Amino acid sequence: MRSKLLVAVTALCLLSLAVDALAKSAASSKSAVGTWKLNLQKSSFTNMTAPKFEHLAVTADAPAALNWHLNGMSSNGVSYVSSYNGPIDGKYHPLVSSQSAGARIAYTRTVAGGVSWTMKDNKEAVIEAGIGELSPDGKTLTLKGSTQGPTGKGSFVSVFDRER
Repeated sequence: MRSKLLVAVTALCLLSLAVDALAKSAASSKSAVGTWKLNLQKSSFTNMTAPKFEHLAVTADAPAALNWHLNGMSSNGVSYVSSYNGPIDGKYHPLVSSQSAGARIAYTRTVAGGVSWTMKDNKEAVIEAGIGELSPDGKTLTLKGSTQGPTGKGSFVSVFDRER
């Protein structure tokens, strides 16, 4: 009787650990926190040139706040950086960008838990709008959007693979 009880308690403990591990895995797959690398083969750029590379670091992805830093290189070899650290509240906040001085961005949460954004330049013209979604397994971050600039309208689907 005692050995059956010990086996049952051990089995319950192992089951509890397995459920806890699955819950943590599911929770982490809902967060974009981590480092990401642009997968150029899976990405597409219409009426705009593709970058040579982009790396994205997301350090906070909470329901009401976001913190990220992007560095990349354009097709002609010019490096660029952008970053945001602020609320997800639908209001415009500063975006630090080597490409768009004075830009501001407004984030909102989507029903699926991703983010949508609208970016304005320093003259209040909308220069970008998009949506970001994390794959169910948490390994792929897809950013889809449109741009408006001096050379006209463009669109992009940027697919990032999780590095860490």
